[in-house]
Amino acid sequence: MEPTSAAKAEPPWAFKMVAPVEPGIVCIDLDRMLKFYTEVLGLKLFSDAQTTPEMSTKFGSTPHGYRIVRLQTPDGGRIKLVQPNQDAPAQNPVPDWVFKRQGIAYFTFIVADMKPILARLKANHVKLISEEPVEVRKGYSPSSCWTRKATTWNLWN
Repeated sequence: MEPTSAAKAEPPWAFKMVAPVEPGIVCIDLDRMLKFYTEVLGLKLFSDAQTTPEMSTKFGSTPHGYRIVRLQTPDGGRIKLVQPNQDAPAQNPVPDWVFKRQGIAYFTFIVADMKPILARLKANHVKLISEEPVEVRKGYSPSSCWTRKATTWNLWN
């Protein structure tokens, strides 16, 4: 798909990124998510830190401190897994359809070959939304899956 003329236009102002975007996922069970992202998907542990209640209160995230784990993708991107020390977040309902979820509904990872990744997800009992990639436009066939009933992943070749 060709970018629209609006996408090609130079914006009047834009901030300069010095690293890829780092989405943060607030977890109910961080250790379980960490195992999935490292052992199933093969992301690498970048850092594992604990914050103080004082810092997390100033930051507006939680009054009790939290654990934050940064994971690195093979291309240098990072994903953050976060779990508050107290007052665990409630499980969001899992809708029947991805776009019934408000906010960040999915991540897209563009990969060289999705077949071994799909095989690994199936071997680890990850629920795929469709058993085979679905062509969404000519030459583009992503596959989607639920990860622990929390986040939807799209894989693209």
